[in-house]
Amino acid sequence: MKTISITIPIDLDHRAAEEARRRGISKSELIRQGLAEVLPEREPSPMPEIDSSMSTAEVLRRFGGFGSPGVTAGDDIDAVIYGA
Repeated sequence: MKTISITIPIDLDHRAAEEARRRGISKSELIRQGLAEVLPEREPSPMPEIDSSMSTAEVLRRFGGFGSPGVTAGDDIDAVIYGA
């Protein structure tokens, strides 16, 4: 899992804590369940095809965008991989 930080109103934090306590789960689990409810299901991306004639650089481009036009070492990796 990935740890994130969010900013929410104090009242919402208190309500989330109460609901999590009522359900016997953590606030993190409550938030995960809430996000799962509102976000559409996402089909996994197909794995890129590779073959033995490809160079290492070509394989890396297909799997992670590394070395692709417009992608530099300073780019945010999440933006490169997920388009975020």
